[in-house]
Amino acid sequence: MLTIEHLNCGYGKHEILHDISVTIPDKKITAIVGQSGCGKTTFLKTLNRMVEEEQGYTTGKISLGNTDIKSISKETLRSRIGMVFQQPIAFPHSIEKNLTYVLKYYGIRDKKVLSEKVEESLKKAKLYKEVKDQLKKSALKLSGGQKQRLAIARSLCVNPEILLLDEPCSALDMKNTIAIEETLMELKGQYTFVIVTHNLGQAKRIADQIIFMDQGKILEVTDKETFFDSPATELAREQIQYM
Repeated sequence: MLTIEHLNCGYGKHEILHDISVTIPDKKITAIVGQSGCGKTTFLKTLNRMVEEEQGYTTGKISLGNTDIKSISKETLRSRIGMVFQQPIAFPHSIEKNLTYVLKYYGIRDKKVLSEKVEESLKKAKLYKEVKDQLKKSALKLSGGQKQRLAIARSLCVNPEILLLDEPCSALDMKNTIAIEETLMELKGQYTFVIVTHNLGQAKRIADQIIFMDQGKILEVTDKETFFDSPATELAREQIQYM
């Protein structure tokens, strides 16, 4: 479980997030929604200390279980809280090496274990059937949707507790969007997912919990049925009306 308490975040003198307190439940899908520029992605990046890579600052406390994430090394934290970015990232290696590179980084060397992990992760991301005979092929030759599913497989191969996804379907066609949504729905009993999405329809289809943000603040935290049937704010009502 992730617990966020009185979180503020910004860059230089510009504060983006203001006094955010919320709990991310285990083994569920939490969707962060709101208008463009409201702080959704910045909030997501605070959850595995990615903001620090961009010379940003945070105050307040984020706890993974009972441990403050600032007391966990970034390397260890990001093996426990993975992240998939909006633009699909494929390393300039083979499909297989895109996964084994990460596994070897975390100390896995046994060839049989590596092979099993590659197959298992690609199956979880619903990509294995498409690439099983092309594992030595350059990952750069994959389609955008396949690259995004490869990025998900790469994050899952080290068995994180939590996976953060920043608009993972924004540039994808319906086929790949459905494949990713099905992946998250099937795996939420094994992993905790936090997804930033501008697509309220997607949030309605897959989320268990909705975090609705505006201007760097959380306006609502509720289950999806309550959010879509009885939103608490006028802004949420307006956005739902035009979804």
